[in-house]
Amino acid sequence: MKRRLGDRRNRPRFEIVGELWGTLETVLRLPLKNVGIGGALFESHVPLAAESIHRLTWKCEDRDTAVQVRVRHVRAVESADGERSYLIGIEFLSLNPVIVGQIDKWLVERGGGASVEGGRA
Repeated sequence: MKRRLGDRRNRPRFEIVGELWGTLETVLRLPLKNVGIGGALFESHVPLAAESIHRLTWKCEDRDTAVQVRVRHVRAVESADGERSYLIGIEFLSLNPVIVGQIDKWLVERGGGASVEGGRA
């Protein structure tokens, strides 16, 4: 590989000609607005694409449990101070018994309602 004049890099870089596809994975901590056995509603500053599939890591009882989810809807909302965020509704594609147990526990604590307000995943 030929280095360009004035290039002070310690390691060589290779110029890519054409398209080279890649993936980027990022981790976001999102407040959980409500949850039920079928899915949940999160608030995010990043909109996710509808129908996209993601891996959600749920922390409960000091254990991290992963579950696959599909984004069902995304709605933009604006706070009183003008800050934009998104309400993201997800569907659980698979559920771990630990997660089902936590959701059931929240439902019992709240009197058997359809969803739990103010929990965190």
